[in-house]
Amino acid sequence: MKRNWLLYLVIFSLALNFGTIGAFVYLRYQDREQRLYHGMPPPLPMRALWGALKLEDSQRQALRGLLPEHRAKIAEIRNALFLKRQELFDLLKGETPDMPEVRVKIGEISALQGELEEEQMRFLLEIRKGLKPEQKVAFLDLIQGRLNQALAGSCGPPGWPGPWPGPWPGPRMGPGVGPGIPAAPKGPGVPD
Repeated sequence: MKRNWLLYLVIFSLALNFGTIGAFVYLRYQDREQRLYHGMPPPLPMRALWGALKLEDSQRQALRGLLPEHRAKIAEIRNALFLKRQELFDLLKGETPDMPEVRVKIGEISALQGELEEEQMRFLLEIRKGLKPEQKVAFLDLIQGRLNQALAGSCGPPGWPGPWPGPWPGPRMGPGVGPGIPAAPKGPGVPD
C-alpha cells in the first residue's frame, strides 16, 4: 500500500515538474516574440505584397530587381546603428560619461535612423513607380494600415493596450493630434 502511494507521489511530482517547465518555456517564447517587434507588425513578406497588389509577372520581376540593393543597404545601416548604440552603452558604463561625447553619439545614432527612414522611403517610392493607379491606391492603403497598426501599439511598455484612454473620441496618439483634443486630462489644481 505504501509503495503505491509513493509511486503516485512520484508520478504526480514528475507531471507537476513537466507542467511547470512547459509553462516556463511557452511563456519565455511568447515574451521573445513580443520583444522582437515591440508592438510593431512584423515585416510584410514580398509574396503577401504581391498578392495584396495583384502584381503582374513583369512587376514582380522589377520588384525582385530592387530587393537585393535595398536589403543590403538596410543591413548595412542596421549594423552601423547597432555599433553606435553599443558605443553609447559603453559610454554609459563609464564612471562619469562626458555629456558632449554622449550628445555626439546620440546625434550619430539619429543620423543613422534618418538614413534608415530615407532608404525605406526610397524603396517605397521605387515600388510605387511601377504600379498602376488602382495598385497605387491599394499600396497606400496597405502602408497606412501597417502604420496604424504600429502606432496603435506604440504608447507605453509592452503589454499596454496602446494609446491611453480618455474622454475624447477616437484613438489618442499624443499632443498635437488634432483640434479640440486636450493634451492631458485636467484635474483639480491643474491650471488651464
